[in-house]
Amino acid sequence: ATCVRQSAHVVLEEAPDIVGANRHSPLQNLLVISAKTESALETATDNLVEHLNKHPELNLADVAHTLQVGRKEFAYRRMVVGEKIKEVAIALQNREPQRVLTHCTQQNNYSIVFMFPGQGSQYVNMGKELYQTEPIFREWIDRCSELLEPELGLDLRSLIYPKNSELESATDQLKQTHIAQPAIFIIEYALAQLWMSWGIKPQAAIGHSIGEYVAATIAGVMSLEDALCLV
Repeated sequence: ATCVRQSAHVVLEEAPDIVGANRHSPLQNLLVISAKTESALETATDNLVEHLNKHPELNLADVAHTLQVGRKEFAYRRMVVGEKIKEVAIALQNREPQRVLTHCTQQNNYSIVFMFPGQGSQYVNMGKELYQTEPIFREWIDRCSELLEPELGLDLRSLIYPKNSELESATDQLKQTHIAQPAIFIIEYALAQLWMSWGIKPQAAIGHSIGEYVAATIAGVMSLEDALCLV
């Protein structure tokens, strides 16, 4: 009998680095904590504070993402919004009432309602940070502005997000009803689309004045194109 030995060779290499969130993002980060009991929530909060203090080099956006998608939801919940590791750790440690919100719920599914305001809520550069950082918000602002341009005879973005030299003129024009109402509509519509892209979808929508048209469009009563033409 002949004994034959065979060997296999596998070449291994280090996995590529995972690209984290944008460390220079100007947006605030939402950190959420949940637990089954009140005492467990306090312990979880203290543990998170200790971890943040020990690892100040962490990317806060990565921490927020892990807490949101990598943890289960329980009845006792706590949240804090911040931009820097240190400020979040201090707020949680001190349980700052203006920064740290705590709530207990026994109901898993709440109905969500989108409420849209009317004329008078508009101002220059409304939603500018979202327009600069959130692709979905920017996509809908751009699309609506392009659809409205033949009707208005101008690019609405030039008035909502004007150059510094044109701030005063844009502010005056945004007070005019035929400009204000389309501007409010597209901001509210784009914001609703952004929230829904995050999985926050309304079971009902209500609005005041021009906000009623946004609510109707979100509800599917009319198409976006028809709504913009009507507005």
